[in-house]
Amino acid sequence: MGIIKYKGLNEEAHIHDPGRLTELLVKDAEVLFTYSRGKLKYYIKAVRAEEEWVLIDSAVHSKIAQELFEIMPELSSFKKIKKEVKLGQSRIDFTLDGIPLEVKGCTRVKEGRALFPDAPTIRGTRHVREIIKYEGMILFLIFRKAESFSPFQERDPEFSEALREARRKGIPILTAQLSFNGRHLYYHGSVPLADF
Repeated sequence: MGIIKYKGLNEEAHIHDPGRLTELLVKDAEVLFTYSRGKLKYYIKAVRAEEEWVLIDSAVHSKIAQELFEIMPELSSFKKIKKEVKLGQSRIDFTLDGIPLEVKGCTRVKEGRALFPDAPTIRGTRHVREIIKYEGMILFLIFRKAESFSPFQERDPEFSEALREARRKGIPILTAQLSFNGRHLYYHGSVPLADF
């Protein structure tokens, strides 16, 4: 990996994140990148914001979750793990002993609150509804310092309502506070859910 200034990159770079990232990818932002094997020369992995590296590579969410299965108290007792499982009209990230688990990455923080999503997500809303229907779990990977977590009502009211319904119905909504130093990822426990 190498560090470059975002504005100094005079080529297009691939970012594996479906969000908008408007508060992160700003003029003169530092980014951490690798060289890409695809059509574009660069692949952006992280961006520096408010003295922390924020991992924005959603392609690694599944790998991160698998590491968390061994250390998160809520997930460490499961034995049989399957990846990319068909569930209703969706493909869910995992089943743990037959219980569906969907994983989402959160890079938006406002006034200490982690917010998801940072762009409207029809697919994400569908995933939450499938998790409700099949009595699964949802795990939010929080890649910035945060004091609490909630859905981003202003950005996606439908997703927010689906997550509220999940919470009302007792679906486990798990959070994992993570930090990235440019080389290694660290787990710092969970972040409490805010009122929503």
